[in-house]
Amino acid sequence: MKIFIVDDDSDMIAVMTALLEGEGHHVQSSVAGMTAISEISAFKPDLLLTDLVMAQVDGLALCRELRKRSDLDRMKIIFVSSKVEAYWREQANDVGAIGYIEKPLDTESFSDTVASLVSG
Repeated sequence: MKIFIVDDDSDMIAVMTALLEGEGHHVQSSVAGMTAISEISAFKPDLLLTDLVMAQVDGLALCRELRKRSDLDRMKIIFVSSKVEAYWREQANDVGAIGYIEKPLDTESFSDTVASLVSG
């Protein structure tokens, strides 16, 4: 699967990338929210993993912008965030996310959780 990761924490990107590539996925990433749009559009991922709260732009605004693009309308979205309140999960659902994974990541189950969310 082609997966794009957006997170303003480069260490978090490195961990997620290593775990997902270890499962055979092709991963690209960016530490910048809105500037990642052109990279995401060019890569055409099957799945976007994005942080909710980032310095430049929040993940919700990023997803709203991406959902306007017909070339990305089938891309699945999973939020990965330290925000655990129900409000944030509802906001993620409102922009079309298929799942929400809480930080800190459980590195033992992360890849399986992603696969389970994607398969529905």
